[in-house]
Amino acid sequence: MHKVNLITLGCPKNTVDSERMHRLLERNDYVLTRSSEDADLIVVNTCGFIQPAKEESIATVLEAADYKESGNCKGLIVTGCLAERYRDELEAELTEADLIVGLAGERDIVAHCDRLLGVSRAQTLRDDASRFLLTPNHWAYLRISDGCDRTCAFCAIPGFKGPNRSEPIEILVAEAFRMVADGVKEIALVAQDTMRYGADIYGRPRLVDLIRELVKIDGLKWVRLLYTYPTGWREDLIDLLATEEKLCAYVDMPIQHASDPILKAMNRSTTKAGIRKLIQTLRERVPNLTVRTSVIAGFPGEREEHVRELLDFIDEIQFNRLVGFLYSHEEGTSAGLMIDDVSEAEKRERLDRILDLQAAISAEINQGFVGQTFQVLVDRVSEDPAFDLIGRTRMDAPEIDGEVTITGPAQIGEFAEVEITDAFEYDLIGRTTSPLPLLHIAPPLKDEVRP
Repeated sequence: MHKVNLITLGCPKNTVDSERMHRLLERNDYVLTRSSEDADLIVVNTCGFIQPAKEESIATVLEAADYKESGNCKGLIVTGCLAERYRDELEAELTEADLIVGLAGERDIVAHCDRLLGVSRAQTLRDDASRFLLTPNHWAYLRISDGCDRTCAFCAIPGFKGPNRSEPIEILVAEAFRMVADGVKEIALVAQDTMRYGADIYGRPRLVDLIRELVKIDGLKWVRLLYTYPTGWREDLIDLLATEEKLCAYVDMPIQHASDPILKAMNRSTTKAGIRKLIQTLRERVPNLTVRTSVIAGFPGEREEHVRELLDFIDEIQFNRLVGFLYSHEEGTSAGLMIDDVSEAEKRERLDRILDLQAAISAEINQGFVGQTFQVLVDRVSEDPAFDLIGRTRMDAPEIDGEVTITGPAQIGEFAEVEITDAFEYDLIGRTTSPLPLLHIAPPLKDEVRP
């Protein structure tokens, strides 16, 4: 059987695409391998969002192309957002790739691989809804929609992904049922804009209705909201966040900036006062809420007074989690028509100040957790021999937030009560507070004698 190495770059939405391609290939007798060296064919699922992601994608493709000389590789397929956004340019200039496949073509990945490898088959087995999870068995992403209706000045995604397209509630619930049946305990809802879920097919947003159906699934313990837009919040969603035990008290809400002139130039449809009021409302009504955000440094026209205003706002709000990005001047965006008048050095200096401030805020918040006990979902074994395991609290989304380094017994993929004993800027250290149940204690070996 032929071996395929599927390399995934970019965001969780890309991960979902790779999981579906993985399942299609597997169902049609391809063997998926993590090694590029022994693969008969390499597929690179690229990201094309901003310049650093594009550069990483091109570098990965070129590295993969080397295996056509030094390994077994007989073909190289480039797919994903970079392929969708720059298909014509890549076909003309990226001669190392044997095939450039846009996003719509991913559902035909088996046919593309067959073609490059000279495989003939009577029938291709299809199940576009099924996925091979590339995440650990106990958590997964659920992509509820793709595309975006927003017109943020810095973002190219609507230009190559199109408007918001939601999956029907019944399809998503069935997908979640399958994942939970296979051991998934946490589902993170992802989209370009989760707040717009359902508006395109139901005539109004129906995120709350979707969540209410998901939390009915036995065995599903945590549902997490990612990519919420500040102006999309409604009373029923806030009420649900405050009262539904399975819905993590966690809000991922990119604000991008906090100076009104910059927010207006970004076409963000919100203001500093509006963001402040929303966060105050959420914190007043949702106990123990964690707020995560992202900001951009160096947008065209940003001046020192705008940066100070953003820093003051970050200090005022005390975000639990914050990530920052350098502004990337992208063609096909309205900001791309502006003069990119902030130097790369200035962008970096401003971002460093933002991240230094957030590091101090995070360290202080985390110190307040020392001595408290949290329910932690155990993700993996610790690579540090001084500790046993790595896990996360409800306050931390997988792959993007902090972790808890644990000493003491616990099971991967299960929950453990962990007392926090130390804290750093982003991560916590703790020990389990209860022994494993008897069913999890291994019986003695036949010749083993207990003392």
